[in-house]
Amino acid sequence: MSQPDDAPILAVQDVSRRYSVRGGVRQALRGVTFTLAANATIAIVGESGAGKSTLTRLIAGFERPSTGAVLVDGAPAAVAPGKVAPVQMVFQHPAEALNRFASVGASIGEPLLRAPISRPERQARVEELLGMVGIDPARARDRPRAFSGGQLQRIVLARALAAEPRLLVCDEPTSALDVSVQAQIVNLLLELQEAKRFACVLVTHDLAVARVLADEVLVLRDGAVAEHTPADAFFEEPRSAYGHDLLRTTAAQTLNAPLRAAERVK
Repeated sequence: MSQPDDAPILAVQDVSRRYSVRGGVRQALRGVTFTLAANATIAIVGESGAGKSTLTRLIAGFERPSTGAVLVDGAPAAVAPGKVAPVQMVFQHPAEALNRFASVGASIGEPLLRAPISRPERQARVEELLGMVGIDPARARDRPRAFSGGQLQRIVLARALAAEPRLLVCDEPTSALDVSVQAQIVNLLLELQEAKRFACVLVTHDLAVARVLADEVLVLRDGAVAEHTPADAFFEEPRSAYGHDLLRTTAAQTLNAPLRAAERVK
């Protein structure tokens, strides 16, 4: 059954996640609910241990919730062998996400191996993707060690976009980068989302990045939603006391100048 045009790409419905641990059960998430529309970005923020990583794994389909549901285009989020997932990940450390023994072109083209296209068409698509993220297509045969951290993050973005995902999950995509390079990646994400119209889940501890990229902010505390509000409203006046504390104790009040110069183009 096809989804209505205005249906959310992502629907997280009363999700809880429990893990069995020595001596009992650990409740990592409890009753998390939100939706995300096409071409929108939600920033998931909170202190370490708040449940951000667990929620990321559920959205990506790497794990299943203990209760509730995570739906992508109306279907349960899951990783299926032999199929290209509608959700793609961009990880914090790009070098670890790439095969160091393979060329970057081979890594980018890997999701296209299941597509009904010829080898020359796949090569052309890889070159197009490299150009899209600002890497010289002539470098497709180079291995990851030949690139800087910022260039590798661009390559990881190209690989994620090769599958034309409906939803991109970015897990701390700029935290391992220098400030000036952070700004380049932030602006690139804005440009790519405007061009490709994917939805984006941004998991970050850096509220400066969230302020530039996000349409909405979801604040997690001890596995539960402490606040879910439009981004502009959150950075103007958080609704929760915990949101106030989070904003006060992070770098969000002193945005890096290169990030401050980025503009939301939606």
